[in-house]
Amino acid sequence: MTLRPECARWFEILAAREDALGVADALAAAGCAEFEAGSVAVAGADGERHRRRERFRELERRYREWWPEVAPAVPQAFPDEALAAAIARVDGWAAAAAPTIAALVAAEAELAELAQWREILAAPEFGAGERAALAGASRLSPALFACPEATPPAPEGLLLRPFAAGGRRYLFALGEAPAMALLAEQLAAAGGRRLSAPAWLGDAEAPARLAARAEACRQAAVAARARLAGLADQHGLAAALAAARCCCWGVDNVAALEERRALCRVTGWTGDPAGVRGALAAAGLAALVRFPPPPAALQPPLLLHNPWWASPYERFCRLLGMPAGNAADPSALVALIFPLLFGYMFGDLGQGLVVCAAGIAFGGRWPLARLLVPAGLAAALFGLLFGSVFSQGGIIAPLWTDPLADPLPVLLPPIAAGAALLLLSVALAGVEARWRGELAAFVRREGGAVVLYLALLAAFAVPADYVVPLLAAALLAQLPFAARGGALGLLAGLAECLEKTLQLLINTVSFVRVGAFAIAHAGLSAALAMLADAAGGGVGWLLVVVLGNLFIVALEVLVVSIQTTRLVLFEFFTRFFVGSGRAFHPQAPAGASHDAASREVRHEN
Repeated sequence: MTLRPECARWFEILAAREDALGVADALAAAGCAEFEAGSVAVAGADGERHRRRERFRELERRYREWWPEVAPAVPQAFPDEALAAAIARVDGWAAAAAPTIAALVAAEAELAELAQWREILAAPEFGAGERAALAGASRLSPALFACPEATPPAPEGLLLRPFAAGGRRYLFALGEAPAMALLAEQLAAAGGRRLSAPAWLGDAEAPARLAARAEACRQAAVAARARLAGLADQHGLAAALAAARCCCWGVDNVAALEERRALCRVTGWTGDPAGVRGALAAAGLAALVRFPPPPAALQPPLLLHNPWWASPYERFCRLLGMPAGNAADPSALVALIFPLLFGYMFGDLGQGLVVCAAGIAFGGRWPLARLLVPAGLAAALFGLLFGSVFSQGGIIAPLWTDPLADPLPVLLPPIAAGAALLLLSVALAGVEARWRGELAAFVRREGGAVVLYLALLAAFAVPADYVVPLLAAALLAQLPFAARGGALGLLAGLAECLEKTLQLLINTVSFVRVGAFAIAHAGLSAALAMLADAAGGGVGWLLVVVLGNLFIVALEVLVVSIQTTRLVLFEFFTRFFVGSGRAFHPQAPAGASHDAASREVRHEN
């Protein structure tokens, strides 16, 4: 465990040209590499790769519905040649398959239309008279519309018959042509459409002719799909798609592929040098691996190394960004601070164990819920100190005090703890200054306020006769820190020291809310106990206690979590945390990227 984030190490891998994507895929599958180009020249030479990639994406958007489902596969060629060859094969397949696709689309569209007419013919409201009218055996102008949910008012002079079939709404209309044209315009504006009557609609054997035509369309669709499968085998479509998808993954995510005459160079970052060598060895790839200093223009990504019990609390840091290279990672400290603050405000033995159990139950599905486990245990511990079990007093004797009976002792410890946390935050800021080589400047800038703050805190602990001399000595100690040349500079320095000291005092007072929430929790528990007593004994008492405890747990988990997070982020973090670092993000393998891209393509379609 260390307070300082670790910089990822720069790697350079030389391998055969045809193994370029194999190297990248092996490292991504091992989860040990973040790829990055080592020179601007390489990043600016990828125009042709990106044009090929966009060409493949265009083909994918157009034809994906008729492609076999294949996962990316690493081709034994450099991405440029492999992608060009794959696109050529896909283009050849597309040219050969275009007439078959058109026939398949037409057959499936007609099948959908025939299914709709089958539903319409089954509706009792649509009889032989309506079929004959639509088939052209009427002097008036008939029409059948598929209607939206909200049908607009119909023009005058029309005979209308609405009906439903197959879960959809239809409207049969009969009347003069001008009024029918106006109705068609109104329904089209509302999202409806006019149906074209098939030639066989007026025939007495219309259902049989519909069934025969539907069977013919089904046979045509089956034959078209069989022809598409044969064309896919003939053109090697599955292998081409697998190679193209892997190449596109490389273009999108591995900008660090540099081409040489017989070799390629792959560059990037890793937090596990041994894992890089192991991944290449496991994939059977011959490569030369080096870990030289990174290029000066690049910012190294950072990794946090915390024990298992502190890792969940890295989320607090990530709320404000990744700790910078010369900044402290307070995750391990937060793992101690957060449960104690939470438990103090939520002091109840039974409710704390319920919160802990909820964290265990839901932690597998929602990782954030794991924070409730130590928080609930801390609440149970303080419940023992306060003598509260499921909001009921008297079940156990308090090991320390009753917050309602004696509130002052409950308010003072959080203030002392707040002062300790603020001093810890200043100390961490000093450690960061030491890492940057700016410790002397930090002491000159912050030392005066810290000395005066410590004197004010000590004034509450020393006898009254020593308070004035102590504060006077602290004020005199400001002179070395505030001296900036001349009387005006000295006054400005003293004013700045006083301002910073006042900020520390205000931040210290903010921690009184921890004790106040502990007292409020005790008051809420007392109110619940009174309601339970008023309900009498038996089932009524039990119902009030159970529902009341559920309400208190739900309410205070939310409120206390917010207050604890606020104290950690805005009182503790603000004095030292620098969230300008770059987090290390291992590249996902080609298969995972393909799944995400497939979802995107389906969404676009």
